[in-house]
Amino acid sequence: MESPASRVSAAAVSTFDRYSKAHTRMTTAPASHNVLRIDNLALHFISQGDVVEALKGISLDISAGEVVGVVGESGSGKSVTALNILRLLPRSKIKIPHGTVSVLDRDVLTMNENELRKIRGGEVSMIFQEPMTALNPVLRVREQMFDVIMRHQKITPDEAAKLSLQLLSDMKIQDPERVFMAYPHELSGGMRQRVMIAMAFSCQPKLILADEPTTALDVTVQAQILNLLKERATATRTAVMLITHDLAVVAQLCNRVYVMYKGKIVEHGKTRDVIGKPQHAYTKALLNALPEGKQPKSRLETVAAVMIESATGEKPAGVKTLTPLKDSGRSAPQAKFVRFGRGQPIFEAVNATVRYPKKYDFFGRPVSYQTAVDHVNLSLFEGETLSIVGESGCGKTSFANTVVGLASLAEGQLKYKGKDLKDHDEITRREIQIVFQDPQSSLDPRWPIWRIMTEPLTVGKKPSKKQLRDTAEELCEMVGLDPHAIDRLPHEFSGGQRQRIAIGRALSVHPRLLLLDEPTSALDVSVQAQILNLLLDLQDKFDLSYLFISHNVAVVRHISDRVAVMHMGKIVESGAADQVLSRPAHAYTRTLMDAVPTLERAFAAA
Repeated sequence: MESPASRVSAAAVSTFDRYSKAHTRMTTAPASHNVLRIDNLALHFISQGDVVEALKGISLDISAGEVVGVVGESGSGKSVTALNILRLLPRSKIKIPHGTVSVLDRDVLTMNENELRKIRGGEVSMIFQEPMTALNPVLRVREQMFDVIMRHQKITPDEAAKLSLQLLSDMKIQDPERVFMAYPHELSGGMRQRVMIAMAFSCQPKLILADEPTTALDVTVQAQILNLLKERATATRTAVMLITHDLAVVAQLCNRVYVMYKGKIVEHGKTRDVIGKPQHAYTKALLNALPEGKQPKSRLETVAAVMIESATGEKPAGVKTLTPLKDSGRSAPQAKFVRFGRGQPIFEAVNATVRYPKKYDFFGRPVSYQTAVDHVNLSLFEGETLSIVGESGCGKTSFANTVVGLASLAEGQLKYKGKDLKDHDEITRREIQIVFQDPQSSLDPRWPIWRIMTEPLTVGKKPSKKQLRDTAEELCEMVGLDPHAIDRLPHEFSGGQRQRIAIGRALSVHPRLLLLDEPTSALDVSVQAQILNLLLDLQDKFDLSYLFISHNVAVVRHISDRVAVMHMGKIVESGAADQVLSRPAHAYTRTLMDAVPTLERAFAAA
């Protein structure tokens, strides 16, 4: 017997196909037509009388059905370029001395607000990097998708609902009805990003501006979404501008690529030529910063040192990836070695189970539960890095939150130094700290960084302001930040610098165990290399133990001693990093490894 859900799904497919075909017939452009063309564009930011040149005469074009990549470090001008295409930058803060931006042969820079409203979300859609800030937190997904669809298409609310459900299903969301009725905070980061991508496709745009669209997604969903992006671009002749720091994704997906550095395009051409045989020193430096193919736990090359050497012809003696670590008074650790299962673990999980309420009765009491972590057993030894990998929603972050007391165990035990965590006093529990995935949302935007970094020291104590500021300066030196910047606010730092602040805050109480939840997922390859170098340096100096959560397999391979693979709340495989990642035994692990984009695999398939 056909279920109501299947009838809705079938109706949604029909609705989607009908509007997709109609829109394609009306708006498909010739294959040679430039959907987007930017000519000699310069853009300046004006702040308190100072002028910052964000773009310095860039030119690029994208044709119908073409996927073009734009790569470069944070601050190179990638996102500024995309935001300016839709005129989303504050008008009072920018100046455009010269250049044009044309979408379907219409100059965007001369459009009035009514004209811009018509193309935003209709002819041009944007997928933002941070779905939590891009989605309205007080509206359900339903209302937000309705707003986009009903604004640009003449269809009924019932048809809009069916179309929305089909779009969510296309994003490989297993329970589209639940997500459709959910608020953004009720969804994982990967799920929110899939909602954003579904909204971008909802009105069959002719140009999609995708700013790091797969940053929050695990490798299997990333592969599905990228394939879908490529298929839709080809089928509907949609042009796609893909901004990403993942060069393997560019090699796999993009026809052409532009490389940006300090507001300029320094190299462009066919992807295979630019990434396979780079000519510019900056492009070479980006590729060299990748952990892929490097010796595990080795120091990675960073762009700053390479560019200085390229410009001056001399190897910069004083340039390092981070400020030398300042001695905190601890004795230097002995030579580090990995003790696979020998001795007493510093941390253990014994049948750890975490459940969240799923349904409530009339009185608000939970009547059913969702199991997020299902009888997990893990051990971590001193000075070791254990990584947990798995898809979004498999329970990785729920497990980490439970370790630091942000969620409760339903069953099992968590042990630290052989003793149940709940029996430890507050002083001992401070030895376990966490670094969250998104430093933008985990740092108080109203506080200067000296307060942020030293806040843990004020719990139960009252140190003087001078003591806190002195400690903040030491922490800045420890994580490679300018100690003179302690009075600045978080928004005045780059993403990589904010992540260093978060790491410094965690180090303020001298932890022995550090939980790192996707600490490099939002960072470009050069900043990622700096953070990985920093983490390895700190581990060597202080003999820290890391529980590292990531969906970036290349990063996990580089930093890990052991790896545990999590699927649907369970650990399905664990062992030495090289063994698990190179010779996986479990079918799910093999599926994960097959979905990982690599430069070698991308060029082999070309």
